Amino acid sequence: MTCARAVLGLLLVPLLGHAELQPLGDESLSQLSGQGGVYLSGEFSINKDGGALWSTPATNNPAQWTASQRSCASGGTGAAAEACGLRLAIRSEEAGGWYVLDNLKGIFSFEGLTLRTRTINSGFNGDGAGFNQDVLEFGLPNELRWKQGSFAFGVASKGEWRNNAISAANGGDASYQQTNIFSAQIDGSIRMQGNVLVFPKN
Repeated sequence: MTCARAVLGLLLVPLLGHAELQPLGDESLSQLSGQGGVYLSGEFSINKDGGALWSTPATNNPAQWTASQRSCASGGTGAAAEACGLRLAIRSEEAGGWYVLDNLKGIFSFEGLTLRTRTINSGFNGDGAGFNQDVLEFGLPNELRWKQGSFAFGVASKGEWRNNAISAANGGDASYQQTNIFSAQIDGSIRMQGNVLVFPKN
Protein backbone atom coordinates (compact mmCIF):
# COMPACT_ATOMS: atom_id res chain seq x y z
CA MET A 1 0.00 0.00 0.00
CA THR A 2 2.83 2.39 0.87
CA CYS A 3 4.57 1.61 -2.41
CA ALA A 4 1.36 2.33 -4.38
CA ARG A 5 1.00 5.76 -2.70
CA ALA A 6 4.58 6.63 -3.53
CA VAL A 7 4.10 5.70 -7.20
CA LEU A 8 0.87 7.75 -7.38
CA GLY A 9 2.69 10.74 -5.87
CA LEU A 10 5.48 10.47 -8.44
CA LEU A 11 2.95 10.32 -11.28
CA LEU A 12 1.28 13.57 -10.08
CA VAL A 13 4.54 15.58 -9.95
CA PRO A 14 4.82 16.06 -13.76
CA LEU A 15 1.15 17.15 -13.91
CA LEU A 16 1.72 19.84 -11.26
CA GLY A 17 4.87 20.99 -13.03
CA HIS A 18 2.87 21.80 -16.18
CA ALA A 19 0.24 23.89 -14.31
CA GLU A 20 0.32 27.62 -15.01
CA LEU A 21 -1.62 30.74 -14.04
CA GLN A 22 -4.20 31.90 -16.53
CA PRO A 23 -5.72 35.40 -16.63
CA LEU A 24 -9.42 35.65 -15.83
CA GLY A 25 -11.73 37.14 -18.39
CA ASP A 26 -14.09 40.04 -17.70
CA GLU A 27 -17.06 37.71 -17.29
CA SER A 28 -15.24 35.59 -14.70
CA LEU A 29 -14.03 38.66 -12.83
CA SER A 30 -17.52 40.11 -12.66
CA GLN A 31 -18.64 37.06 -10.68
CA LEU A 32 -15.97 37.55 -8.01
CA SER A 33 -16.22 39.80 -4.99
CA GLY A 34 -13.57 40.66 -2.45
CA GLN A 35 -12.75 42.94 0.42
CA GLY A 36 -9.40 44.29 1.47
CA GLY A 37 -7.83 46.59 3.98
CA VAL A 38 -4.83 47.26 6.18
CA TYR A 39 -4.41 46.45 9.87
CA LEU A 40 -1.67 48.50 11.52
CA SER A 41 0.15 48.46 14.84
CA GLY A 42 3.16 50.54 15.77
CA GLU A 43 5.00 52.88 18.06
CA PHE A 44 6.65 56.20 17.40
CA SER A 45 8.08 59.15 19.26
CA ILE A 46 6.73 62.67 18.77
CA ASN A 47 9.45 65.27 19.33
CA LYS A 48 10.71 63.51 22.42
CA ASP A 49 13.95 65.52 22.27
CA GLY A 50 12.50 68.68 20.74
CA GLY A 51 11.81 69.73 17.19
CA ALA A 52 13.99 71.06 14.43
CA LEU A 53 12.29 74.44 14.04
CA TRP A 54 13.69 76.07 17.18
CA SER A 55 16.87 75.74 19.18
CA THR A 56 16.59 75.65 22.97
CA PRO A 57 17.85 78.85 24.67
CA ALA A 58 19.98 78.95 27.78
CA THR A 59 17.36 80.95 29.69
CA ASN A 60 13.58 81.15 30.02
CA ASN A 61 13.59 84.93 29.53
CA PRO A 62 12.03 85.47 26.05
CA ALA A 63 13.63 88.92 25.75
CA GLN A 64 17.06 87.26 25.63
CA TRP A 65 16.23 84.74 22.90
CA THR A 66 17.26 84.99 19.28
CA ALA A 67 14.69 84.59 16.50
CA SER A 68 15.41 80.82 16.21
CA GLN A 69 15.11 80.08 19.95
CA ARG A 70 12.12 79.00 22.01
CA SER A 71 11.60 77.31 25.39
CA CYS A 72 8.45 75.44 26.33
CA ALA A 73 9.06 75.67 30.06
CA SER A 74 7.11 78.25 32.05
CA GLY A 75 8.74 81.62 31.49
CA GLY A 76 9.94 83.68 34.41
CA THR A 77 9.89 80.81 36.91
CA GLY A 78 13.62 80.18 37.00
CA ALA A 79 13.13 76.65 35.66
CA ALA A 80 15.56 75.23 33.13
CA ALA A 81 14.71 75.81 29.47
CA GLU A 82 12.96 72.92 27.70
CA ALA A 83 12.96 71.73 24.09
CA CYS A 84 9.58 72.27 22.41
CA GLY A 85 7.42 69.58 20.84
CA LEU A 86 5.32 69.41 17.71
CA ARG A 87 2.90 72.25 16.90
CA LEU A 88 -0.37 71.84 14.94
CA ALA A 89 -2.46 74.86 13.98
CA ILE A 90 -5.97 75.03 12.47
CA ARG A 91 -7.75 78.11 11.19
CA SER A 92 -11.52 77.70 10.96
CA GLU A 93 -12.22 81.01 9.18
CA GLU A 94 -10.22 82.91 6.60
CA ALA A 95 -10.06 86.06 8.72
CA GLY A 96 -10.22 84.34 12.12
CA GLY A 97 -7.71 83.24 14.70
CA TRP A 98 -5.94 79.92 15.08
CA TYR A 99 -6.54 76.89 17.30
CA VAL A 100 -3.20 75.38 18.24
CA LEU A 101 -2.11 72.06 19.69
CA ASP A 102 1.30 73.08 20.97
CA ASN A 103 4.34 71.35 22.45
CA LEU A 104 3.05 67.88 21.60
CA LYS A 105 5.60 65.22 22.50
CA GLY A 106 6.05 61.79 24.02
CA ILE A 107 5.99 58.14 22.96
CA PHE A 108 2.79 56.98 21.31
CA SER A 109 1.82 53.40 20.39
CA PHE A 110 -1.32 51.84 18.99
CA GLU A 111 -2.71 48.48 17.94
CA GLY A 112 -5.56 47.76 15.58
CA LEU A 113 -5.69 50.88 13.39
CA THR A 114 -7.45 49.80 10.21
CA LEU A 115 -7.65 51.40 6.78
CA ARG A 116 -10.04 50.34 4.05
CA THR A 117 -12.38 51.68 1.41
CA ARG A 118 -16.12 51.65 1.97
CA THR A 119 -19.00 52.38 -0.38
CA ILE A 120 -21.54 54.87 0.99
CA ASN A 121 -24.84 54.24 -0.82
CA SER A 122 -27.34 54.43 2.03
CA GLY A 123 -27.91 56.04 5.43
CA PHE A 124 -26.85 59.58 6.44
CA ASN A 125 -30.52 60.67 6.54
CA GLY A 126 -30.97 59.74 2.87
CA ASP A 127 -27.84 61.52 1.60
CA GLY A 128 -25.90 58.24 1.25
CA ALA A 129 -28.01 57.02 -1.70
CA GLY A 130 -27.32 60.21 -3.62
CA PHE A 131 -23.61 60.14 -2.76
CA ASN A 132 -23.03 56.49 -3.86
CA GLN A 133 -19.20 56.65 -3.85
CA ASP A 134 -16.26 55.06 -2.09
CA VAL A 135 -14.73 56.74 0.95
CA LEU A 136 -11.69 55.99 3.09
CA GLU A 137 -12.53 54.49 6.46
CA PHE A 138 -10.04 54.70 9.30
CA GLY A 139 -11.01 52.29 12.07
CA LEU A 140 -9.89 53.71 15.39
CA PRO A 141 -7.43 51.50 17.27
CA ASN A 142 -8.73 49.51 20.22
CA GLU A 143 -6.11 51.00 22.52
CA LEU A 144 -3.79 54.01 22.43
CA ARG A 145 -0.83 54.01 24.78
CA TRP A 146 1.03 57.16 25.81
CA LYS A 147 4.34 57.33 27.65
CA GLN A 148 5.51 60.71 28.95
CA GLY A 149 3.04 62.43 26.62
CA SER A 150 2.20 66.11 26.93
CA PHE A 151 0.54 68.90 24.98
CA ALA A 152 -1.07 72.32 25.38
CA PHE A 153 -4.24 73.52 23.64
CA GLY A 154 -4.71 77.21 22.99
CA VAL A 155 -5.69 80.01 20.62
CA ALA A 156 -3.21 82.19 18.77
CA SER A 157 -3.14 85.15 16.41
CA LYS A 158 -0.89 83.23 13.96
CA GLY A 159 -0.49 79.59 13.04
CA GLU A 160 3.28 79.69 13.34
CA TRP A 161 4.87 80.62 16.64
CA ARG A 162 6.47 84.06 16.98
CA ASN A 163 8.47 85.67 19.76
CA ASN A 164 6.68 88.86 20.80
CA ALA A 165 9.39 89.90 23.27
CA ILE A 166 12.14 90.77 20.79
CA SER A 167 12.27 93.40 18.07
CA ALA A 168 11.05 92.88 14.52
CA ALA A 169 14.63 93.44 13.33
CA ASN A 170 15.65 90.32 15.27
CA GLY A 171 12.74 88.24 13.93
CA GLY A 172 10.19 89.08 16.62
CA ASP A 173 6.53 90.03 16.23
CA ALA A 174 5.07 92.32 18.89
CA SER A 175 1.50 91.66 17.66
CA TYR A 176 1.74 87.88 18.22
CA GLN A 177 -0.53 86.54 20.96
CA GLN A 178 -1.19 83.03 22.22
CA THR A 179 -3.41 81.99 25.13
CA ASN A 180 -3.16 78.41 26.34
CA ILE A 181 -6.59 77.19 27.49
CA PHE A 182 -5.35 73.97 29.08
CA SER A 183 -2.38 71.64 29.09
CA ALA A 184 -2.20 67.91 29.81
CA GLN A 185 0.26 65.17 30.62
CA ILE A 186 -0.63 61.61 29.59
CA ASP A 187 0.97 58.41 30.84
CA GLY A 188 -1.33 55.45 30.29
CA SER A 189 -3.87 53.91 27.92
CA ILE A 190 -6.95 55.26 26.16
CA ARG A 191 -9.72 52.97 24.86
CA MET A 192 -11.28 54.00 21.55
CA GLN A 193 -14.23 52.87 19.42
CA GLY A 194 -15.67 53.83 16.06
CA ASN A 195 -14.19 55.03 12.81
CA VAL A 196 -13.41 58.16 10.81
CA LEU A 197 -14.68 58.52 7.24
CA VAL A 198 -12.73 60.64 4.75
CA PHE A 199 -14.96 61.83 1.87
CA PRO A 200 -13.43 62.75 -1.49
CA LYS A 201 -13.87 66.29 -2.78
CA ASN A 202 -14.06 67.04 -6.49
